[in-house]
Amino acid sequence: MLYPRRHIIAGLAAVCTGLRVPAQAQPKTASSTLVFGLISPRAPDETRANWEPFVKRLGLAVGQAMELRVYTSQGDIVKAFAVGEMDIAWMGNVPALDVVESGAGEIFAQMVAQDGSVGYKSILVAHHGVTADSLDQVLQQAKSLRFSDGDPKSTSGYLVPLYFAFHKSGINNAQAIFKSVEVGSHQQNLTKLAQGTVDIATANNEELAFFQRDFPDMARKLKVVWESPLIPQSPLLWKASLPPDLKKSIQKFVTGFGTSKPEEQRILLAVNGLSRFRPSSNRQLVPIADLEMFKTRQAIDNDKTQSASDRQQRINAAIERGSRLELRLKRISP
Repeated sequence: MLYPRRHIIAGLAAVCTGLRVPAQAQPKTASSTLVFGLISPRAPDETRANWEPFVKRLGLAVGQAMELRVYTSQGDIVKAFAVGEMDIAWMGNVPALDVVESGAGEIFAQMVAQDGSVGYKSILVAHHGVTADSLDQVLQQAKSLRFSDGDPKSTSGYLVPLYFAFHKSGINNAQAIFKSVEVGSHQQNLTKLAQGTVDIATANNEELAFFQRDFPDMARKLKVVWESPLIPQSPLLWKASLPPDLKKSIQKFVTGFGTSKPEEQRILLAVNGLSRFRPSSNRQLVPIADLEMFKTRQAIDNDKTQSASDRQQRINAAIERGSRLELRLKRISP
């Protein structure tokens, strides 16, 4: 645990976007289309192609048509879910925290990798020509290095390195220490490294494995110089207002998929290097709330433009909002 439990949620208000569910959310009927949203860590067309066989079979299993939508922005998929534009989604832990906070969705499943792991590690990757081979050496040479960070809504690409690599090394503003800073997805960052347009970038170990599989020549130009502790695998969420019977049908299909049929196992491997999905709940976001608390407190502490009373109001709002979120994370769905 990164912080005492009573403080886990205390600092969320300055970072998470305040989202609320429409007051009159309409439940799905048997004849309506279910919308399945995906965040794309790689090329959107590749993500769509990888997931389509799974989503199609899900629709057949629950007896409803399925529409697949792919998003390249974490913020966009959160907003779309919060206003009721989708029924099921796969996204990272940080945007999932926003969705759960809004009341629009609940976590019901978690990815399990081929090796059985239920987590991943954020990494800092360097071009092989960079002389730095460790985090300490990266920090020592930072003023001469070009850095590509992750999307600020990305757990593995941004938040985890910010906390575990930089903050724990005594650096409160990671972007200020480098020669230049860009932002990109995991695949974009790895590609830029291989092409030599940046020197250091964030990614995660799973996306690096995909990059090594798909682009072996470029991958040989990369080296990992730091990795984080294990972070929970990304979740699947459903709309909170879906009918209970439909939720049961969805979970039965999702958690049973790939347990016996070779074809299903091949589909899961293509989806994201998976072996299966396992049941999960909002509780998997508790360590992510720790990270978000850190990020929010940093934002408040670093903002010198506001008066003491304004800063206290932000802290009070964070405490109040955090209490509501903590209840959502600990509540067991019926």
